[in-house]
Order: sequence, then structure tokens, then C-alpha cells
Amino acid sequence: MIEYPQHHRVQQVARCTLTVAMRGGSWAYALQNNTAICDAWREAIIANPHYFNGVVHLVSRLTVSHGVLKASLIATNFKSYLFWRKAGFPPVGVLDGFGSALIRARDGAILLGRQRSGNVNGGLSYLPGGFIDARDVGGDQTVDIAASILRELTEETGLTLDDVRVEPGFLVTEIGPHVSIAQIFVAPVDADALKLKIEQHIGADSASELDGVVVVRRVADMDALPMPDYARVLVRWLLDDGVKDA
Repeated sequence: MIEYPQHHRVQQVARCTLTVAMRGGSWAYALQNNTAICDAWREAIIANPHYFNGVVHLVSRLTVSHGVLKASLIATNFKSYLFWRKAGFPPVGVLDGFGSALIRARDGAILLGRQRSGNVNGGLSYLPGGFIDARDVGGDQTVDIAASILRELTEETGLTLDDVRVEPGFLVTEIGPHVSIAQIFVAPVDADALKLKIEQHIGADSASELDGVVVVRRVADMDALPMPDYARVLVRWLLDDGVKDA
């Protein structure tokens, strides 16, 4: 059974190979808790009517070796994931794996999106990204994680490959039940100009997942910033060489 790492870690890899091993309905935790999940879902959509019970993929096996991440995924639905999340991510044989877009400006600053209230990370500043969903799975059951990350980047921030260049490889951050697979996107403009561009995109979309942009230039900028743990670990790792060997 897959276990949570004892200590957080960030690893650089050249490639990621992700394969969906089994179809939906195969996650034992979801089957065993089906009644409670359905009850909790009815309450959840009253509080958040825009929630959608789509397919999401969780990591059931993960290895990083010789610069390559290999992972097996299982499909479940959002309501089962949400139930697991609200239960505090008990160790039930899976990890919460997802793609992340790490945006860096020409001056080295990192830009985070602040998620709008009503979403699962509402109020938190994080790396734009999201679930590995049905759109990301090809006919051969492999996942193009780079395409998934780029899609999320464009949907949430409006940035495309005309605005940023992609650095090669991936940064894999493991902390507790979470596995973030990130790519770095570097813009040829300074942080203030990039922030304005993203804010214009957010302002033009009434259904935007974001409600703001946060610029992080130094580790101290995160001291009072509400963030998911994985994002804090990764940004600190990038900004402070002293923690890279932690």
C-alpha cells in the first residue's frame, strides 16, 4: 500500500510517465463509504451549488528514479475525493496527485493565484493547476501531464506559450498525502506587468477560479500568506537554497 512520505521533499525529474491502471469505481475507500459519501455530497452541493461530480484521478503507485517519475492512477469521482479530503486525508492507499504551474517573472519573483471562495482551495494562494481529469487521459490510458498543466495555466491566468517559456523537466513535491507535479513557466516581463496581465484576464471572466494574484519575491513574503503546504514547500525550496537539502 502506498504510504505518505515521512518528510517533505522536492525532486527534479526530466520525465513523467503516468498511466491510468483501473477505471472508475475501483477505489475501495469510495466503495466502502458510498452511503456516507452520498450523504455528504448532498450537503456539499447545497453549500457550493457549482460543484461538479466529475472524474478525478488519484495516485495509487509512485516511484522516482534516475530522473523519471512513474505513477499509476485510479479513477474516482469528485464527491469521493471531497469526502476523503474533509476526513483529513486518512491513509487509504492513494495520494492526491495533480499538476501545478509555477509562474516566474523576469525579475525572479513567483506569482501565485488566490482561489476564489467556494472552490476547494478557496482563500488560499497556490500554483495554478488542478486535478488530473478525464480530458488528460489518452486512448492508451497515459496522461499528458505537461498538456494538463498548460491547460490549467491558460484557463486560470490567461497566459499561453506566447507569454511564457517552459523550462525543461518537472519539480515533484511530496508532502503528506499530496504530490504536486510542477513545471516552471518564465515570462519575459517583470512581476508587476505580469500580475496586471493576469488580473485583466481574471476581471474579464465572471466565473474565474481566481480572485487575485500574489507576488512572492522572498521567503518572508509567505509568512502570513494562507497557502497549501505543498506550495509553501516548493516556493521556499526555489527561493531559499538553504532548504534544498532538507
